[in-house]
Amino acid sequence: MTQERNIVFDERFFELYDSMIGDVEIPNVLRDVADVVCRELGAQRASIYLIDPETRELQAAAMVGNITRTIRIPICKTSLAGFCAVTGRAFVVEDAYGDLSGVDPELQFDSRWDRLNGFRTRDVICAPATFKGQIRGVVQAVNSKGKPFSADDLPALHTISRLIGYALYHARLYDDLASMKQLEKEKAKFMRVMVHELKSPVSATKMMTYALGEVHDEPDRVVEFTDKIAVRMDQMTQMIGDMLELARVKAGDPLGNISVLDIGAETYTTCQPYLEQAQVKGLVLEVNLPDEELHVRFDSQGYLLVVSNLLSNAIKYSSEGTVKLTLASEDEWAILEVVDNGIGIPEADIPKLFTEFFRASNARKSRIPGTGVGLAGAKDIVERFGGKFELQSCENAGSTFTVRLPIHRQ
Repeated sequence: MTQERNIVFDERFFELYDSMIGDVEIPNVLRDVADVVCRELGAQRASIYLIDPETRELQAAAMVGNITRTIRIPICKTSLAGFCAVTGRAFVVEDAYGDLSGVDPELQFDSRWDRLNGFRTRDVICAPATFKGQIRGVVQAVNSKGKPFSADDLPALHTISRLIGYALYHARLYDDLASMKQLEKEKAKFMRVMVHELKSPVSATKMMTYALGEVHDEPDRVVEFTDKIAVRMDQMTQMIGDMLELARVKAGDPLGNISVLDIGAETYTTCQPYLEQAQVKGLVLEVNLPDEELHVRFDSQGYLLVVSNLLSNAIKYSSEGTVKLTLASEDEWAILEVVDNGIGIPEADIPKLFTEFFRASNARKSRIPGTGVGLAGAKDIVERFGGKFELQSCENAGSTFTVRLPIHRQ
């Protein structure tokens, strides 16, 4: 009798797996798999966490009211799903709000999503989703009432998790292939624009070098030409540096350490060089930071990149008045806002502003040097860590750049 039940069980799960891979889009796979887990284990809720190697996090989608929100969890032992990903262990927790030291002394339960949903988790079951010897994600199911999970449920969850690991692998593979096709198009376009942008300073430098041969006996003219060459070389060096930084961001490589940062302290340190730059231009740089620590999980050098780009652009494109930087918190967000009253951005240019090498038409006309690369990299890294990059601008009236980053709460 038991053997017959196992055969039926296996056949049903392979049928379920067929439905899992019927839609290869990652969000849909995660949703379909969560439905399978709830149905087969009798769970009230389930989350399928997918490992993101770029941010070293587990990511899943969760409903908060009627809105889908992204859950991001560091891969470490201080959360249930994180502990499962680090250790590769499946386990049951009978009381999520109770003493978890029986599983591991470092383990904690994150109750944020309970508070947002008006839900109180009672028992939890977790298992790694593995394929080809690698953990592809974590399966977590929870209850607040009804029959609690027990160790007897672990074999069934193991079977589901193996199938889920297979499904996640193929969904990620499909996503990577689709991204590669798009990346090839973007790379070809990037190379064309890059060559065009580099051609100008190289050609100008070559022309002025030839001209030096004609004025070698006129010291004042020699100085004039060498100064111009130095300016062009500085432009090219800046452009190459920006491109290398952008390439690292686009490749998903960390620029610094990925850790929990007090961005109040990080912002204060980053602002210091720009106080003098603003003063030299006759501008006032006003910096407003919170009294309390404000923590986000981010790339340390990536945050420097974001703040530096916003401040340098605000100062560069303002000729008078005040540049104002404000850091504050609102609900689950840390909000960084940089406001200037500079040349602003024409309305038609705003949709293209975060495209590599794009510069607003009035910025080009003003002859203010720039590469059009920094903002693209800043936006990319902000969104990678679950943040949002917003812009409001009016030509000749200034711009407001707003960055929202998810607050990290212990």
